[in-house]
Amino acid sequence: MSDLRWVLLYLLAVVVVTLIHQPLYLCIGLIAVVLLSGSLRWRLLRKAFFSMLLFNLTVSLGYLAIALIRDELRMDYLLLINSRVLLLVMLGFWLSARINFANALRFSPTLAFLTTLAAGQIRLMSRVINDYRTAFESRCLKRPNWRERTRLAVAQTEAVVEQSHHAATEISQAMRSRGVFND
Repeated sequence: MSDLRWVLLYLLAVVVVTLIHQPLYLCIGLIAVVLLSGSLRWRLLRKAFFSMLLFNLTVSLGYLAIALIRDELRMDYLLLINSRVLLLVMLGFWLSARINFANALRFSPTLAFLTTLAAGQIRLMSRVINDYRTAFESRCLKRPNWRERTRLAVAQTEAVVEQSHHAATEISQAMRSRGVFND
């Protein structure tokens, strides 16, 4: 199957998953995706779980607090939103591991170009973060404590945001000069 068809199938799956309101069916869908993932299943599942953990934990705790205050706690709803998000994230990681997005969007030169730019920016930011991490590790004789790691995270975030802002400005100016944006 072509990459474009996989993207269209993924978009259809996202719509179907958002229309399902039974946690049992969502869990069955998650099991099916895990089984169909082949040798990547545990890596993708771990990646999906940890990438959504902070967001879902925040939303779930917020829901629990409000529901307990109002005395309207529904565990089935909590299971529904968490299983839906995990399934959608797992589908996204499965798709990104399976296809080449630039190839899937080659029918539109603009979309293919934007996909290539986004992939380049992702690689650039990954390299910046990796450079910060290795530089920090090379300067530490022992394992850094929580405070030192927090300072590193703040410094990395500042560098990534600054680099992203600079790159976005440069790219948008270059694209505007080439007539991509007509405003």
